[in-house]
Amino acid sequence: MKTKCLTLLMILALLALPAAAQLENPEAAPAIANGKAQKTAAPAITSVTISPNVVSDLHLKPLYASTIRMPEAVSSVVVGAPTLFQAEHNEREEDLVIVKPITDTPAASNLLIATKSGQTVSLRLISDGTSSSSAPIDFVVIYKYRTGFLIGSVELESPGAGKAEAAPTPYDLAYRQQTQRASPPWLQPEGPFTASLGSITVDGTEMVVAFSVLNRGDHWLELLPPQIELSNPAASGKKTKHEESKKDKRILADQVPVSEYRLTESRLAPGTRCDGVLRFTRPDTKQYQENLELALATSDAINRPLILELPFTAPPANVARFRAQR
Repeated sequence: MKTKCLTLLMILALLALPAAAQLENPEAAPAIANGKAQKTAAPAITSVTISPNVVSDLHLKPLYASTIRMPEAVSSVVVGAPTLFQAEHNEREEDLVIVKPITDTPAASNLLIATKSGQTVSLRLISDGTSSSSAPIDFVVIYKYRTGFLIGSVELESPGAGKAEAAPTPYDLAYRQQTQRASPPWLQPEGPFTASLGSITVDGTEMVVAFSVLNRGDHWLELLPPQIELSNPAASGKKTKHEESKKDKRILADQVPVSEYRLTESRLAPGTRCDGVLRFTRPDTKQYQENLELALATSDAINRPLILELPFTAPPANVARFRAQR
C-alpha cells in the first residue's frame, strides 16, 4: 500500500514540473487575449521630420493604441477607412492624435493630419491583425519641423560657432513676419477661400509682397503659384463691331514674371491657412488706368482667381522694417 502511494505522489510531481517552470519564467508564457495566445508586443518610439513629400508607415496592432505627437496644435484628422482604424483628437491635448485598429484581421489605410499653421502629415496605417507577427509596433511617433523652419520666433539660426549671424534679407524677413501674424485682416469676397495682404517692400530693383490664404470652405484646396498682373480696367468694356473685326485683340492684363515665391503649404485643409511671399521686377511705368494686382487661384477654379490690388510704388525695405517695429 505504501509503495502504491509513493508511486502516485511521484507521478503528480512530474506532471506539475512544466507548469512550475512557466511560472518561474513569465517570458516563456504567451499573452492571452480573446482566448488566443499572442506574442508580447515590441514597442517602438520614433522621431520623424515633417515633409510634404514623404508618407510614413505607422505599424499598429489590435489591443494597442499608438500616439502621434505633432509640434503644434492639430486642426483636422482624416482616416481613409474609418471602419478599420480609429483616430482620436481631443482639443484639451491639441497636439496629440491617438490611432488604433478596430478590426482583428490584417488591414491597411491612410491617415492625414493637418495643423493650424497649414502643415500636413500623411501616414500609411498598417496592421497585421492578431497574427503572431513579431514586427515592432509604433507606440509613440514624434513629429518635428525640418531644420530651418521657423514658427513663432524671429531668432535666426546660428550659422556656426565664432561666426556672425547674417542679416535677414527683405524677402526672408517678410516671409517670417507673415507666418507670425496671428490674425491677418481677411477680405470678404464670395468664394471658398479668402486672402490677406502683408508687407509690401522694395529689395533693390524688385518688389517683395507677403500674403496669407485661408480655406473657409468644407473641402481641401490646392493653391496654384501666385501671379502678378498689370491690368487695364478701361479695356474691359464692350467692343464695337469695327473693333471686333480687328485681328488685334485688346489685352485685359499683362503678365508680370514672378522671379521667386514661397508658401508654407500649397494644399489647405478646411479651416486652415497658408502664408507666402513672392518677389518680382515691377514695370518701370504704367498708364493711369492700369492696376498692379496679385492673382491667387486654386486648381479647381483657375478661371476665378482672387485679385488683390497692389500699390505701384512701395516703401524701401528699411522704411517698412522701421514701421513694423514701431
